[in-house]
Amino acid sequence: MILLRQLFLGFCVAATPALALDSVGTVTAYLDGADLTWEVLRMEDGATMAQVNDIGPLTMIDINAMGDGDFHINLIFEGEPSADTAPAGITIDIRPEGATGPAWQSDGAPYAPNLMLERLDLDGAGRLEAKFSAWLCRSDAPTECEFVDGRIDSDLGAP
Repeated sequence: MILLRQLFLGFCVAATPALALDSVGTVTAYLDGADLTWEVLRMEDGATMAQVNDIGPLTMIDINAMGDGDFHINLIFEGEPSADTAPAGITIDIRPEGATGPAWQSDGAPYAPNLMLERLDLDGAGRLEAKFSAWLCRSDAPTECEFVDGRIDSDLGAP
């Protein structure tokens, strides 16, 4: 019976198509004494973990990345975004232990995050290159805050 179950599971795994994930960007940061790295990925269908959405007079850029846990940054621009225009809003969420661990969040931190845009191109695949710095506080211990600085270098959209 055990052999039959192992054979069945083996056939199921072999019959399951593998997801092809390509890296379209990298995020790096130094937080809580550790160098962290994440990859922004593109699926086989062309969807990426980075999105640009125009909502009336606002443009939102969301970047999610996986690697040393999870990374998320949300940028809100008023009007037309460019490398010369600072975002009106920035939120950063880093989860070094992944979705089940505590988050280091800019929401509730004593100072607002900072983003220094080096390149922002929304044409074609789009591209964002920037440095960021922020005070982030733990979701499970809001008075425990750490300074983080890092870099984003990623495509933003379709292939």
